[in-house]
Amino acid sequence: MAAQTWDRRPPATRRRDQGRLLATWLDTEVRPFSPFWSERLGGVTVDSLQDLADLPVTEERELAAAGGPGNSGLLLLPSEDAFKRHGSRNELLAAARELRRGGPDARRAALFRRYKPVHVHEAGVAVVLAVAYTRRDLDRLHLAGARLAEVLGLGADDALVNAVPAGPTLRFWTLYHAALAARITALHPCGAGQAPLAPVARALAMLPATVLAVPVGQALGLLEGLAERGTALPGLRTLLTVGPPPPPATRAALAEAVAGLGARQPRVQAAWAPECARALWAECRPPGADPVEATYGLHTYPDLDLVEVRDLTAGRAAAPGQPGELVYTSLGWRGTALVRAATGSWTGGLVGDVPCPACGRTVPRLAPAAADAAWQPRVRADDGRVVYVDLRRAPAVLTPGALAGVGARDWSLRAVDGRLVLALDLVDDVTGAAADLARAVGRAVGVVPDVVVGPRAASARPQLGAAGA
Repeated sequence: MAAQTWDRRPPATRRRDQGRLLATWLDTEVRPFSPFWSERLGGVTVDSLQDLADLPVTEERELAAAGGPGNSGLLLLPSEDAFKRHGSRNELLAAARELRRGGPDARRAALFRRYKPVHVHEAGVAVVLAVAYTRRDLDRLHLAGARLAEVLGLGADDALVNAVPAGPTLRFWTLYHAALAARITALHPCGAGQAPLAPVARALAMLPATVLAVPVGQALGLLEGLAERGTALPGLRTLLTVGPPPPPATRAALAEAVAGLGARQPRVQAAWAPECARALWAECRPPGADPVEATYGLHTYPDLDLVEVRDLTAGRAAAPGQPGELVYTSLGWRGTALVRAATGSWTGGLVGDVPCPACGRTVPRLAPAAADAAWQPRVRADDGRVVYVDLRRAPAVLTPGALAGVGARDWSLRAVDGRLVLALDLVDDVTGAAADLARAVGRAVGVVPDVVVGPRAASARPQLGAAGA
């Protein structure tokens, strides 16, 4: 896809080009260069997005087991022979030119320049995933950072104070590259585990910021702390919340808090992606006449990643615009390859064919509602251990037939005060059958839930985990 039209291509053209990029990437790099994906994809032919949708999703525990520490089986690491047999024609010609100019180590250097991991992020919920970047991937991350700034409406006239803690995370490094790519003057004052108020207040005294980026869960508390210190931010025009987009009421409260610091016509915009993704997506800046809580969704990068939404209960792709689990493919990236990775993140839906009403971009947009680790809460087991459970396996047990068998009119399965709770609205108090159902759920998800009977508890939503919270 041409860089200058990445965000304005007709949907049919975009899907066709995505299919071609996907087929080339899988055939020339993923399948031949990654032991894990070679075995998992086997001889399956993928020539289109529809073919991709027919592949099974891959869960975090499978990815984490790919080659042990560092998940080395996911890496694209070709031998010289594999590169000669499977590399694309352009890559082979470029490597041949390098060999003619190089010395005895030229072959190894040619492979290293293309495929050696040089940068790693931590990801994963219940287990640690290592997401590796090659030098070429860092160029792509830089490009994605430029696009993030472009979608947000930021540029060289802006100054950024970034309260996202420095560390091996997608969220910190995408913002770092966004500032570099867009020539934004940036200060990154927060370290891992550090309370943000004091370093951010010091940074704002040094740099008159037009943009303040902050983890969404800390945003309101940080703004209130700055107000108590008498901080004035008359030049601030953008509060960038990093993480799942805040709901409308929270967004309005944040805008009011920023205005209370002296900001004139501030906007609250969000940037988010699951940590296993390769770059953050952002909301565009709404028109000035829109209310403060307005948002038109997260704009993705169709030539850099493929995003799908699956309906966990139905076990298939969600209908357009409907909520479900985000499934991610790292289109064209090297380092760590991900193909239909089940992220565990809930999203309110995906719009693929309707231009953004605010900015006119035609890229797929995720609904401005999401939750990290929506089905993987930490709960206390009966033996006192605190463990992660995976509620995505529960629908296979909590089927309409199984629920009818215990006389359940409604149900929910959620973490409540650190315990996993199966709430049932029963026609009759058939506690023995409900206990059997709870044990079956426990075998599927990892911890036997407590059973609570009653219509009020069973009607609590989200019904399954934090999906829709």
